[in-house]
Amino acid sequence: MTDRTTKGPKAERYNFERMKAAATSTDPAVRKAMFLEYFERFNEFPSFLFDNERAIDPMLDATVRELLADPETSKPIRLGLEQLLRRLPA
Repeated sequence: MTDRTTKGPKAERYNFERMKAAATSTDPAVRKAMFLEYFERFNEFPSFLFDNERAIDPMLDATVRELLADPETSKPIRLGLEQLLRRLPA
């Protein structure tokens, strides 16, 4: 039998549907905010939500460019974006 009193607080369950709606929103500010939130939690970006098989999805491309152009974007996020761009089609 395990002692439940020694465990820390249970992690909040991630709301994938909310993330998907925000990450694919037509509002660039909503997409940008969700990309930042997702990266902070998972250390990656939700690029899997977009069709990037032949070329980078226009909404994903716009979000990445906006994040790279923002002087407030942190170094870890910039590095993550550079890694993402290297693995996506040109």
